[in-house]
Amino acid sequence: MILVFTERTDLNSRIVLSYLNYYNEPFEVFLEDDAIELEYLIEKNKFDYQVYKNNQFVCSSNDIKSVWYRRTDIQVCRFGTGQFSQKGLEIYSSEHIKTRYQQIQRCFHNKRCLGKFGFGNYNKIEFLEICTLLNLEIPRTLVTKSKQYLIEFWNSCKGEIITKSLAFPYEYTNYNESGEIESYQLGYTVPVGELEIELLPEFFDLSIFQEKLDKQFEIRTIFLDGKTYSQAIFSQSREIASLDYRQGYDSGMRTCNYTLPTRIETQVEKLMKKLDLNFGSLDIVVTKDNRYVFLEVNPNGQYGAVSLSTNSNVDYELAKFLMN
Repeated sequence: MILVFTERTDLNSRIVLSYLNYYNEPFEVFLEDDAIELEYLIEKNKFDYQVYKNNQFVCSSNDIKSVWYRRTDIQVCRFGTGQFSQKGLEIYSSEHIKTRYQQIQRCFHNKRCLGKFGFGNYNKIEFLEICTLLNLEIPRTLVTKSKQYLIEFWNSCKGEIITKSLAFPYEYTNYNESGEIESYQLGYTVPVGELEIELLPEFFDLSIFQEKLDKQFEIRTIFLDGKTYSQAIFSQSREIASLDYRQGYDSGMRTCNYTLPTRIETQVEKLMKKLDLNFGSLDIVVTKDNRYVFLEVNPNGQYGAVSLSTNSNVDYELAKFLMN
């Protein structure tokens, strides 16, 4: 049995599932509103459990071949309403759920697991810290809430800095009266100019600022269990994509297959091993002076565009990982 955790709207998950179905591999899909529970039998030299989905039996622990954490995390079954009049009971319930979640996570990580539960978005500060330990090229970065520190950083970068989300990107969806999506906004990388700094208070919410890189082109690399699939993105050919290539896919921006230099591919492998990730999409900038600068990693990022432009069929490679 292959257990898949994903979202209804994720197209690539459906493609991978179609491969599993074609090869007659049994699987069970957990979507964002599906609850999971494990029941355990623990004896001397024996640790077994049974998996339930929405209170219906799925399989035993020995029947699990692999697990794929794609787009939605573990949703633990809740008993009752979850609302309590006493603060002590509310804390008890919260810790009870936390304990169950952590144990389910531990059990699945001990299986052949693609992706890492609890790491839907990797901590950008931790990512940069690990890059420094591995001596990888990264942008000069300031994480601060002080206007004074920001001004000093802005001056040291000659007024060429950007900011982006410190955690998950900002998302806003506006619905009409019929419940249909009317507009959608996503937080992108943006420049920080003198006017924006002047409008800031002396102290603000902790934010990340980085030097604006002199880009030659960008690379999106998909890492899958020791293999890399890379796409060159010529974001600088379109003004709208120059800071954040995600804004340029509808602009005719050119992309193509790309082979990482052996040195950089080795760095990617070491980085992912240090991050303890067997899957992820990495963003890398190649500067005009030919430096490979690591920006960030998304542990369950989109890979469809890379798969298509590189003709690598990452969906099939994912299915093979889960079936083997």
